[in-house]
Amino acid sequence: MFAALIRWILFASVVNMHSRIAKVTAAFSLVLSLGDARRLDLEKRSGAAVARVTTDSVAGAPWFEYERHQLAEDGLEGLRARGPGPELQPGECRTFPGDSSWPSESEWSDLNDQLNGSLIQTVPVAAPCYKDWGVYNKEQCDVIRVNFTNPYFHEADATSTMWPVWQGRSCLPTDDPDSSTCTLGGYPVYAVNVSTVAHIQVALAFARAKNLRFVIKNTGHCYLGKSNGAGALSVGAGVTVREVYEAADRYGVSALGVLATLAGILRGGGHTPLSGLYGMAADQALAFEVVTADGKFVTASETSNPDLYWALQGGGGSTYGVVTSVIVRVHPKIHSVMSTFDFQTSPALSNETFFAGIRAYLAHFVPFTDAGTYSYFAITFANGTYTFSMQPFFAPNHTLASFERLTKPLLDEWASLGIPIVPNTTVYDAFLPAYLDNWSMSTEVGASVVGGTNSLPSNRLFPRANFADPAKFNATWAAVARHMKGGHRIIGYHQSPQNRLGVDNGVSSVWRSVVAFLITGADIPAGADAAQLARAGGGHRRHDGGLARGGARGRGRGRANVMEPDWQASFYGEQYPRLLEIKRKWDPTGVFYATTGVGSEGWEVRAEGQGLPTQNGRLCRL
Repeated sequence: MFAALIRWILFASVVNMHSRIAKVTAAFSLVLSLGDARRLDLEKRSGAAVARVTTDSVAGAPWFEYERHQLAEDGLEGLRARGPGPELQPGECRTFPGDSSWPSESEWSDLNDQLNGSLIQTVPVAAPCYKDWGVYNKEQCDVIRVNFTNPYFHEADATSTMWPVWQGRSCLPTDDPDSSTCTLGGYPVYAVNVSTVAHIQVALAFARAKNLRFVIKNTGHCYLGKSNGAGALSVGAGVTVREVYEAADRYGVSALGVLATLAGILRGGGHTPLSGLYGMAADQALAFEVVTADGKFVTASETSNPDLYWALQGGGGSTYGVVTSVIVRVHPKIHSVMSTFDFQTSPALSNETFFAGIRAYLAHFVPFTDAGTYSYFAITFANGTYTFSMQPFFAPNHTLASFERLTKPLLDEWASLGIPIVPNTTVYDAFLPAYLDNWSMSTEVGASVVGGTNSLPSNRLFPRANFADPAKFNATWAAVARHMKGGHRIIGYHQSPQNRLGVDNGVSSVWRSVVAFLITGADIPAGADAAQLARAGGGHRRHDGGLARGGARGRGRGRANVMEPDWQASFYGEQYPRLLEIKRKWDPTGVFYATTGVGSEGWEVRAEGQGLPTQNGRLCRL
């Protein structure tokens, strides 16, 4: 199989997230970098002992320039002498603002000097809408209110995230600045505008020495609040998957990432429109450069720290270290067929017929996934009308003729039911234009609205057997039908990543047998108080459990229910015990915490009286 190697930068300035291609290093190998001339004089201006390393990575590829700037040996010795951080006992908490042990202003100032002025004190992105931060500006607030649902607006901010329910809803845009207040809530207190590996090492050392919560913000595209953390120090990470796809296309190849254009490349293992051909995005990773909890900068690959390499491939972000770059396989440019279509109930199309049409579609999931195809669809109920919308049906490496042969049995069945379908089908010569035309910023977020507080997401993974075995299919369909008849929406995919490359890694084994990924959500009343949030969460668990009775085996970690009771098995599958063992080896004191991340069962966020488990509270040992 043709496969090329590509190294991507995985962290960047949290302020300037725009990237560029730096150079081509070899045939079918390219580098994506985020040039920042400021970082190159770090040794001259920093109070930290920093050295420029001239050797190359043991992964067989040169480091980026920012990776060469690391703490010198004497600085690393100092880190080792401090140890991996305090081992908190049950009931003990990370230091919190207001505690006597919270760093003083002079200590923060000293840290800023060591970081070359890269420390950013958090001002909530919506603070200009309030008068209690000293930055009130009505015109700027109007712009914020318009852009608050734009995911790129939050990505560009050092600490903002896209689902404020998990932040604590403490500073939402308002048109009432006089009677409203804005607080940090679950936002980190400070962020580091990372430009070198040394910046990460210095920030980690400070967080460990001061017993601070440490947060890695990727792009802020997280439905569970992993980029948030009250009283925390945050570092930035990640180019967006769209940047990766665009760079690969310019060099005549295809890269695997995730679906959402602004998410990180390997988030949650990375199901992707190309999964039916090549597997999960995490399966493509060949080496990682990573700063670990003890401040060391190491390479993780099959031959260097192989256990860490195994875990980083699908074991979850914000858990094992701060990854600064990764070498991944890329694949040839391939043509793709995309098709969109929809139907809805009306006087001419009954509810019974609509449900028969949905059942017919689900019954084709096995042949559709066997053909390497992938879909993104929505089933909604509003104002008495059911609507099915395919957005789109994606067929990589298919011709128009092969696509039409594949879908003809379903279209014929729909026609026999009296469901008129007129597909809008387009053939593309590469993956990128098909992706950009069909997964736009406006459609990528699915059931939840970016910047909104009106929805609780959840999802279920359904294995092939549920669709191949008639009895199991009937049970699955019954659960899905009950869910829809209860007025609950479904965002879904037919897809089958399997293990196309025969790799052994931390991706949940559940993904290897999947043919359906169904996402649901519960509505939250506008302006809900804590009691209403709690009721919404309880109701969500009940109807979500009803969907699970259809034979689902697990969940994806992206659009997931943060209140999942058995999240270790649901999110990580049979890989969890080994992932936890590796976590305890590389991060024995829990420097890296993320809600539902590996090892997080040993911690709790004391966010009382908020109705839902937000990140607006102290992080404490259980």
